[in-house]
Amino acid sequence: MICTDSRLIKAGDVFVAVPCANSASHIQQALQLGASLVFTEEKLFSDSRVVIVNDAFLVASHLSRIAYPSQPENAVAVTGTNGKSSVAHFVSQIWQHCGTKSANLGTLGLFVNGNKINSLNIPNLTTPDALNLHKVLNWLGTNGVNCVVFEASSAALDQKRLHSVSLSSAIFTNFASDHLDYHKTREAYFEAKLKLFSEVLPQNQFAVIPSDEAYLYKKVKSVHTKIITYGYNQQSVVQAYDVNATINKIKFNLRIDKIVFENIEVNLCGIFQLTNVLAVVAWAYSTKIPVETIIKAIPSLTPLNGRMEHIAIYNGADIFIDYAHTADGFKNALLELKRYTTNKLICVFGCGGNRDVSKRSEMGKIANKVADVVIVTDDNPRDEDPALIRRAILFLCPKGIEIADRQKAIETALKMATTGDVVAIIGKGHETVQIYGSKKYYFNDKDTVLKLVN
Repeated sequence: MICTDSRLIKAGDVFVAVPCANSASHIQQALQLGASLVFTEEKLFSDSRVVIVNDAFLVASHLSRIAYPSQPENAVAVTGTNGKSSVAHFVSQIWQHCGTKSANLGTLGLFVNGNKINSLNIPNLTTPDALNLHKVLNWLGTNGVNCVVFEASSAALDQKRLHSVSLSSAIFTNFASDHLDYHKTREAYFEAKLKLFSEVLPQNQFAVIPSDEAYLYKKVKSVHTKIITYGYNQQSVVQAYDVNATINKIKFNLRIDKIVFENIEVNLCGIFQLTNVLAVVAWAYSTKIPVETIIKAIPSLTPLNGRMEHIAIYNGADIFIDYAHTADGFKNALLELKRYTTNKLICVFGCGGNRDVSKRSEMGKIANKVADVVIVTDDNPRDEDPALIRRAILFLCPKGIEIADRQKAIETALKMATTGDVVAIIGKGHETVQIYGSKKYYFNDKDTVLKLVN
């Protein structure tokens, strides 16, 4: 068997030591446990079982595909700073509308035809490591699942987890700064995303990209030859125009190539959600799904759990939760909800620990500018001091009210809320735990709100 975790090695296994701070000790452990072969970039070992390679991540990817060779015929990868989960969710819904057995793998786990699969024990990652990714794809391929869509994170692309997957298309949602704790620079972060189109997606398969982001468009076009675009300008292959959005519905006209469809409706909140829909329409059109089928499917699209989700009306105020945890996604969510606020926009949010620290004060600045009331609370502090995270947010947010306990923060927001208000509880979305150090406590924003209002 192929193994990338030295703790799980059994006699005769092949171990791939992907680069990390403890590679040497992992190799020693694997050899002691009886590994028959070890692939590594480390050059400190003279053992005959150790093979030195230039790129252990790529070796892990290739060997994983050899060990688990099957996969669905149609595999779609979705990358981007924001919107990956929603776009993947919509792709899966389009397939279901067509009567196709399909799977969706990403931040929320593995779903087949909308039903969550827990039996495979997949690590809780946006994109699993190469070995687990191919285990999942092999399981799907051998269980009659013809189509799969999955989220492709920047770290996964940097670590070549997808490099042995046979893709039929790939979607780029958007790009903004994030994950600088891992990539260090914005440029390195973008280059990691770009690998999906320069190294993974075959040149004869469609790259689906937004025409409204000039830098993104130019860069992808420089490395990939087959492109289909979506957006709001006339150069887009798929274009939305005459858009009219209310708090729970978007109406628009749609042009697909040269065909125009008027008065399309979708029950979603947020222009950025319409952008996600356009990405999926462009993808569907590129895969030869009939235009009439696409148009019929659009009104049936439903939001993903915890993504700009309207969960209650309380004292005349609309209560939303959203997973936005980047400065750009946070700004988009607040600006969208501000459009529908006739009184106060009340925002409850925090920032995660052990993540990009640069966005904390930026998100505080955005909240201070857009929201009328800001309550700064804990998200997932992880190994950091939660008080220091809150202080960083409050640095550029003078109107912020600091309430560490997230439940009390939500309670306070609801007590403030009156007719015409919108309460935006942002950052955790679908999550069901709150992480302090090594401890995880059950916490879900939606459940908390529903208990308080009922």
